[in-house]
Amino acid sequence: MGSKRQRQREDTTGRVVAGRIILGLVSALALGFVAVLAWAGASAAQALPHIERAQQVAAGLDMQSVLTGDTSQLGELQSELAAARGHTGGTAWSLAEGMPWVGTQFTAARTLTETLDDLAGGGLATAAEAGADVDALLPSEGRIDVDALRTLDADLQSALSSVTEARERLATIEPAGVVGPLRDGTAQVDSLLAEIQPTLEGTARATSLLPGFLGADGEREHLLLLQNNAEWRSLGGIVGSVIKITATDGQIEFTDQVEGASFRNRDEAVTPLEFDTELIFGDRPARYMQNPTMIPDFAEAAHVAREFWKTEQDSDPTGVIAIDPVTLSYFLEATGPVELPTGDVLSSDNAVQLLLNEVYLRYEDPAEQDVFFGVAADAVFDALLSGSADPAASLEAITRAIDERRLLVWSADEQERTLLEGTPVAGALPASNDQTTAFGVYLNDGVGSKLDYYMAAGSSAAWCGDGMASLRVTLRNDAPADIREYPDYILGTSGEETQSGVPRGITRTLTHVYLPEGAELTEEAEEAPLIGQHAGRPVHEWTTDLAPGESALLDMRVRATTGHQLDIVSTPVLQDIEDAAEC
Repeated sequence: MGSKRQRQREDTTGRVVAGRIILGLVSALALGFVAVLAWAGASAAQALPHIERAQQVAAGLDMQSVLTGDTSQLGELQSELAAARGHTGGTAWSLAEGMPWVGTQFTAARTLTETLDDLAGGGLATAAEAGADVDALLPSEGRIDVDALRTLDADLQSALSSVTEARERLATIEPAGVVGPLRDGTAQVDSLLAEIQPTLEGTARATSLLPGFLGADGEREHLLLLQNNAEWRSLGGIVGSVIKITATDGQIEFTDQVEGASFRNRDEAVTPLEFDTELIFGDRPARYMQNPTMIPDFAEAAHVAREFWKTEQDSDPTGVIAIDPVTLSYFLEATGPVELPTGDVLSSDNAVQLLLNEVYLRYEDPAEQDVFFGVAADAVFDALLSGSADPAASLEAITRAIDERRLLVWSADEQERTLLEGTPVAGALPASNDQTTAFGVYLNDGVGSKLDYYMAAGSSAAWCGDGMASLRVTLRNDAPADIREYPDYILGTSGEETQSGVPRGITRTLTHVYLPEGAELTEEAEEAPLIGQHAGRPVHEWTTDLAPGESALLDMRVRATTGHQLDIVSTPVLQDIEDAAEC
């Protein structure tokens, strides 16, 4: 019995001791937990003001200024982030990150701080340094420094990698798992990066493309197509003049110029067109040098223009560039006014009016009109290549022309085409995907007149629910009431009507509407019948005849299964109409 009671007392004592030990461990762990939180919390409290200030500075960053070399805002951002980062590390912080729920907050705070700090000291700083050297993109005495371009390209690629990596790190922060301030801060920083990333990507592609394009590896020949918007074509206007550009180690020379109308009109196509292209436009784009830009896909249009040149000018250019007088007017904002041999002073204010209208009233001979057009272009490019143009204004002019699809580029080199792919300068057909539902609205003059100088056009789209989208196209004729009294060359007539039977003074427009791939009309559009498909896109043709003061409206409703963001690729015009689509 004694032995039994003794064993019971020993068991009880053992349990008590064990319990006390466990209680002690739990207490120690609890105290440690509290101590870790207290320690890490104190660090967080010290870091928080710096993080908040850094977010304010980041939100106020003028990214356009940063990308042109302004580092004034980066100093404060880097200072605040360095201070914050100094408080978001160490043993206690690491232990706190391993705790349930609260650890997620500490991890998110550290990730956000480190990402911003690395970005400010790396990607943004490098981008600003590259921006300070962006003048390397501009010519001086007719030459662009291709070695400086390659150095700039390396900096931009580094900056782009930093931004891409930063966005990937931010994506590891799950918004639903963190508190409001962290969630908002992460979204704010990602929004900032989403703004800068496309700009860096576009500029980096340009700096990768340009050295070879400018003859860094040997002489290159390119064609410059000067489009005339007074006579609409899908990509802008007819090819008024063609200039051959020779580039050798960055030295740019305009070595030949030929008016578009002086190329021989052909009974057969100069080169076979794509089946879909010929089905919609016939073979006219490949029988008349003024018409390749009727093709809305610039890659094919450039190929056709190049074939015209090769067959008649005995040279083999490897690149094709297209611009219009509106682009020239943008360049003149950078160069200032230039004087022409005729005594005219061409400026950003009068370039479009002079080149697309007054010249036709001044010179009756079309050949003289084309010569004037070419001389004006030469004068603008001479000023631009001299190095006297304002660098910031020059880059702004180029950017604006690209955004408006007035500057298009194609290359026969496969590697260069890959760099161009997906950029606005490639001039590709509208592309729909999981994010975007894209329409195309392309305008072509139907009588061979120069009356589109007076035309205004606009297009818009809106979602109407249940996968249905509405597209609206508006045309308006703003020609003066006495337009019938104008010269035949402007009216496209010989007597009282055009060759196609359109009465004198009436503007005929053929509008080709490209629906998204796989889209179907929900209502019949009798005035715009389906005429074919182009690379899987249904194409409808709308023909309008407008007298001065008249307008026309086309509404189409389609069901589409592509992305929610609506996009319209359209012919760049001189006068835009804002008219919202309605459901």
